[in-house]
Amino acid sequence: MNIEVRLCPKEQSFILHNIYPLYLHDIAEIWGVRPNRFGVFEKEDVPTLSEQSRQLDVWWEQPSVLFPYLISVDNIAAGLALVATTPYIPSPNIQYYLNDFFVLRTFRRQGVAQRAAELVFDHFQGAWELQTNPTERNMSTQIFWRKTLNTYTGGRYTEHDGVHPEKGDMLVFRFNNK
Repeated sequence: MNIEVRLCPKEQSFILHNIYPLYLHDIAEIWGVRPNRFGVFEKEDVPTLSEQSRQLDVWWEQPSVLFPYLISVDNIAAGLALVATTPYIPSPNIQYYLNDFFVLRTFRRQGVAQRAAELVFDHFQGAWELQTNPTERNMSTQIFWRKTLNTYTGGRYTEHDGVHPEKGDMLVFRFNNK
């Protein structure tokens, strides 16, 4: 199995646009989010996936600040990782923020997500942060990040409760791979 993580060029952004609604559907259960009246998992009354998709375009507008990664397995789109830098980081003293990370269910429980996360982290050396839902509904994700970060950092990561300015209560993980 060949797992790759590469920056998704603008001309292939449609691939991440295809995956993103699946990600939102997947996390809706964890966050207790219902679709809007048009069947789109979005807070606003966005009527189509096409319109929702335009919100992702910012990831290609600032190439030295926002980094949209495509995760692939054997040349098949398998997920996404969106990495942000300042000014899109919710905490001080952090250089890299894993804004979103998602692997399609087809590729889960095969080591794809852990390897993809490690490859993403290897792209940038410095102070990292990622956040996830702190509730019991999200235990599998919490366990995944603890295991992945423990392996990647040799146990040198921190974990604490925090608050995201838009999402509310979060479980915050930090590490430095410099």
